[in-house]
Amino acid sequence: MNNPGKNGFSRLFLVFLIISLISAHAPADENSALLIAFYASGGTLEQEMGLITDDFAQVVRGAENLSERVTILATYGGANKPGWNGMTIATLDELREDLADGELGNSNVSVQKIQNANMGDPESLSFFLSYIERKFSYDRLFLIFIGHGQAYTGMLFDQNHGDDGLSIEELTKAVGSRDICLIGFDSCMMGCLEVLSALSPSASYIIASEETEPEEGWPYEPWIRYIGAHPGRSTEEYARVLFDEYMKNPSPGKTIAFLNPKEAGYLTKQLDQFARDLHALTGDPGGCEIINRILSKTQHFGLFGSGEPEKATMDIYSLAYEAGLSVPYLSGSAEELMEGVNRTVIFARHDAMVPDAHGIAILSPVMISPVFYEYYRESVFITPSWDRFLTRYMKECHPYISSGSRLFK
Repeated sequence: MNNPGKNGFSRLFLVFLIISLISAHAPADENSALLIAFYASGGTLEQEMGLITDDFAQVVRGAENLSERVTILATYGGANKPGWNGMTIATLDELREDLADGELGNSNVSVQKIQNANMGDPESLSFFLSYIERKFSYDRLFLIFIGHGQAYTGMLFDQNHGDDGLSIEELTKAVGSRDICLIGFDSCMMGCLEVLSALSPSASYIIASEETEPEEGWPYEPWIRYIGAHPGRSTEEYARVLFDEYMKNPSPGKTIAFLNPKEAGYLTKQLDQFARDLHALTGDPGGCEIINRILSKTQHFGLFGSGEPEKATMDIYSLAYEAGLSVPYLSGSAEELMEGVNRTVIFARHDAMVPDAHGIAILSPVMISPVFYEYYRESVFITPSWDRFLTRYMKECHPYISSGSRLFK
């Protein structure tokens, strides 16, 4: 005998399943409006090599057939060269006109020019974001930062204002309580928990690199071309396209990650427990030797090349993995910390030079002094237990480094 109720439920479930499968492959919103806003501080990248000009030239080429549902706006400054003093705000059409001769900033083509503005001042970023809110209507905002980055110590240093840059606190202040779909860092070493935690209330997604970037930065031409031809697609899809193109750059040492800052709280909680367990090892020479051995095996970033070694960071997952292998009683909290990373990193890419890059870095204590740490303490503070571990490590374990042993080959 047929059961009408059961058959009706089966048909309803089948309809629901078909709709779900169709939705899974559909655009995020076929009618959504996307605004891509670039905030670029040229610094030496522009002054010495014209790399930011190259970036915007790529944007213009990629936007040749841009969908009317995608809007591009840019602001730039921060380089010690003509046309790059203050802050210039320009639409796509104005960028295109200004770049007709291959140079950016050598004409008066702009929506607005703010003389003597400092790109490393939070008021400048806040002004730009307020300008966007007043002048444009959109469903999603992608805010892309272009320029030098130095992890937790700051970014986007303005040559015209004593190389003043945006600190994490200033970045957070400028962004405020805004709801930004994607914050992207086309800047070195900004893929760290210190930045992720600070922006977790404001950003739905973050794209950033743990390691230094190739000097060319992001491949804007193919990325913007794809977005322009496929408006309304998911942010995750756009990120995958960007990553595929980014990893084609032959420069070694590339990392890039698509992050969920809303999971930063969970990750921070796991870090706090892990730091409590790690703290106990710093009380005697044997424990310090174990920690230093763990750190020597952990994936580090910014130690080599042109970076400043005292500003090095290390991969959180790699740290937890090595700690769990080395000390049995750390294995529990180490596994929880790795799970926190897995929940926060939606996907990440890296090349063979950085095999243990998993997407999120954190301050490394191996090259810093107590004075250096105290100077940046407000920027790097994440949890009380992590702070206590770092402080005690530098007090108790640094003598084993300065006495002649080398942590890194």
